[in-house]
Amino acid sequence: MKILIKTAIVSAVLLGSGFTQAATTAANMLMGVDVPKSCTFSDVSSGLALPENGSEVQGTFTLTCNMDGGFNLSTFLDSVDNTGHPTVVNSDGVSLPITVTLTSNVYGSRSLDNASSGPFIWFLSTWLNKNIQSTIKAKLVTPTTATTPAGVYTDTFRVNVNY
Repeated sequence: MKILIKTAIVSAVLLGSGFTQAATTAANMLMGVDVPKSCTFSDVSSGLALPENGSEVQGTFTLTCNMDGGFNLSTFLDSVDNTGHPTVVNSDGVSLPITVTLTSNVYGSRSLDNASSGPFIWFLSTWLNKNIQSTIKAKLVTPTTATTPAGVYTDTFRVNVNY
């Protein structure tokens, strides 16, 4: 008797399910993320100490951007003499001429020795997520002598990226 009742209940459930209509519905939910354009500098040298004997020193920086095209890189020095040539300057305003060269795996080599025309601006159209590795080399044009005025002589090399 128990088997018969169980069979009848299972049969009723199976048969009953065929008589009801199932309703279906669907929904779509779009998902996304907006990643802003960005560029980052890494491996930036902390500073360059120019040797008094006029030998060359070098520093480096790496730039990586997350977009293709539409950005430019400009480089310039803060201290230039009245003809546009780069210098290092002490607190008394005395300047010593220097030569500066910037070399990049993208742009090649550029001298920054005549800044009278303004900063060097390089436009980059296709360089997505690749490292732009650059080296700056600098030295005194003439080694210091016993008659060079004492003091700490400085300048700032600047790199700006606009996108």
